[in-house]
Amino acid sequence: MDSLLIFNIQKYCVHDGPGIRTVVFFQGCPMRCQWCANPESHEFEPELMIYPDKCIGCGRCRSVCGSGCFLTDENGEIRFERRKCISCGNCAEVCYAGSRCMSGKLMTLDEIKKNVDRDMVFYKNSGGGITFSGGEPMCFPDQIYELAEYYKKQGVTTAVETCGYVPFENFEKVLPYIDLVMYDLKIMDDEKHIKYTGGSNKQILENLRKISQKVRIVVRIPIIPGINDSDEDIDQFRKFITELNSHITELNSRIDTIHILPYHNFGLNKYDALGKEYLLYDIKSPSHECMEDIKSRLELFGFKVITGG
Repeated sequence: MDSLLIFNIQKYCVHDGPGIRTVVFFQGCPMRCQWCANPESHEFEPELMIYPDKCIGCGRCRSVCGSGCFLTDENGEIRFERRKCISCGNCAEVCYAGSRCMSGKLMTLDEIKKNVDRDMVFYKNSGGGITFSGGEPMCFPDQIYELAEYYKKQGVTTAVETCGYVPFENFEKVLPYIDLVMYDLKIMDDEKHIKYTGGSNKQILENLRKISQKVRIVVRIPIIPGINDSDEDIDQFRKFITELNSHITELNSRIDTIHILPYHNFGLNKYDALGKEYLLYDIKSPSHECMEDIKSRLELFGFKVITGG
């Protein structure tokens, strides 16, 4: 793969690993978490995103569309038929108002390195480095391997943010060059996990068992009211992590830090832009009191708990 889809490269991050970091967001994910704030990261191909409030009515998009997406109704009004769209990107290329854009940009590994390398001095002075995120970066083990090996040789730290829903062989390839894995645990009950994420958690939990013996891990738990925030849910998370630690022989490798991430719906406009339905409209963000209660309960068992990452 000479190039791959990157939907964002975010600079000067301090919540995605130690020090000052650049986070590279890979596009494409095998899961469909109903609360995902980055729906533009789901597909392994570019998608057209439309923001009608930015449209100035110039008509350039209609003039370059070769798929018949623009129809004129009986009232003479023009409407866009997304079902006909093949995501060719022609309309986005000519939309200087920013009303139409494509999710993701094809980049070579050399282009990614060039972008990340610009801030090398900040990584080395702060103990920071590069974090691979997504989407699901572990769907691209060969590319992660090449980038991680390169940055380890540069003397900066490497980290991965992952849902773990990939073959274990993907982790085996890259772990020798990864300093930190930030691993999502979403729901412990498998049936409920399938309902809300689109996939089983069996592979996810087994992968975490295996990699917990090999690399430093921070567990991240998104707190979704009414879905995974009950007393039973929190106790299941705690029991699983405690059981993992009981089998880790190296003290400095034990999972001692948990990030609890409060649900938010900041990605709503992206679902609209993609023509996708958001399924959790009726869920509100957890209260400060709720987050503090969960934090306190986990701290009772010796974990360092950080709210918000």
